[in-house]
This record gives sequence, structure tokens and C-alpha cells, in this order.
Amino acid sequence: MSFIRMLGTKVPGAWLWRMLISIAGLLFDTIYAATRKGRSNNLSLTSQVNRQILYTGVEAFWLVGIIAFLCGSAIIMQAMLNMPKLGVSEYFGKILVIVVVGELGPFITSLVVVGRSGSALATYIATMRVNKEVEALEVMGIDPVQFLVLPALVGIVGSIVCLNVYFISIAIFGGLIVSKFAVDIPLGIFLAKVFDALTFKDVFFSILKSVVFGLIVALVSSHCGFNARNIRMVPVAAIQAVVGAMFLTILFNLFLSFGYYVL
Repeated sequence: MSFIRMLGTKVPGAWLWRMLISIAGLLFDTIYAATRKGRSNNLSLTSQVNRQILYTGVEAFWLVGIIAFLCGSAIIMQAMLNMPKLGVSEYFGKILVIVVVGELGPFITSLVVVGRSGSALATYIATMRVNKEVEALEVMGIDPVQFLVLPALVGIVGSIVCLNVYFISIAIFGGLIVSKFAVDIPLGIFLAKVFDALTFKDVFFSILKSVVFGLIVALVSSHCGFNARNIRMVPVAAIQAVVGAMFLTILFNLFLSFGYYVL
């Protein structure tokens, strides 16, 4: 028995190892598909990427905006009301950058995309798999990974990065508007504390998280969709995509945050 097969059958938590190995293989297949010329023309791929961005990013603006406004308002009001009591008001900007820019921005936007687009992508690919449309693409000489996974990956990663920036902007400035009426903080002082604490490393770290989470959502959803074998597996694929992507997002968020703030 090979070492990989042993990992899949004997090691505790083997389902996680199997998923990670399968996702890694799908990632390499997608990278290979992106570097070679197939029968899927550039116009078709560009059109699919645009549709993915429209559904994943543009149509999620209102939901992400509402969540960002509520989260930003709650965090900023709590910080402004309680930090002076603890004598740590000078750290307000840094704490806000850590919470909103480094953690909530990429994490919450990825969860929104998982719930909306991840489940939809898994259902879409699973339905094509059950209806033999994936095999039909292969018969026509079209690589299913290049035709289905690559546009979804590019669209989802780009959308999460943009939604992350949008979330951070709404959370900070929207929260400031609410705090202005509740706590009466001068605009200049508030923005000075935030931008003094914000560094290029914080921005890069937030974007890096968005890219990693986007890869997780696209690859896990595609993987679960391709694993569907019958019509009853279509809703199961959607559930597995949401649960698996959420779990890996939380796991990688922990690893990335630990590496950035501790190491």
C-alpha cells in the first residue's frame, strides 16, 4: 500500500488529507491549464470570468456593504466607549487595523462568497457532471478544468480581493459616521489614528489572505462539484463545498494570522 493511500485510510482525520491532496492536484491542473492553449478561446474564457465577477463580486456589494457597516459601527463604538476606561486609547488605531483590515475584512468577505458563489459553483459543476456535460466537453477536446475551473478561480479571487477593500472602506468610514453621532469624535483625529497605524505590510497581509481564501473557495467548490456521481449528490456537493471551504478558510486564517503576528 502506498504512503498516500495509507494517509487516506489509516491516519486520523484522513478526509482532510484527502481533500487537501485533491485540491492541491486541482490547483496544479488549473495552473497548467492556464499556461497552455486549448480549444477554449480567450473570448469565451474572458466572458466566463466577467460573468463570475458579476455574480460573485458586483451582486454581493449590497450584502457586504451592510455587514461591513454594521461590523464597523459596532467595533468602533465599543472601542471608543471602552478603551478610555482601560487607559489604552492611544492604541485605538492599531487595534482597528488588526481587527478590520487584518481579520474581519478578508474573513467575512470570504464567508459571504462561500455562501453565495461557492455553493452555486459546486451545484453548477455537479449538475454538469451528472448530466454528462463534463464528458461531452472532453469528447469535444475541451479541457473541463480550463473551461470551468480556471474562469471561476480567476473571478472568485479577484472578487474577494475587491470585496475585501470595499468591506474595509465601508467598515471604517461607515463606522465613523455612526460614531460621530454616538461619541462625537472629530473626523481628523479618528482618521489620523487609523492611517498612522496602517502600514504597507497590513495592506499586503490583508490582500494575501483574500487571495488564499479565494483559491480555497474556488478549488473546494470545484472539487466537490466534480465528485458528484448522481442527481442525489448535487445538493450534497453544495453542502460539502460550503462546509469544506469554511473549515479550510478558518484553518488557513489561523495559520496566516499566527505566522504574521507571532512569528
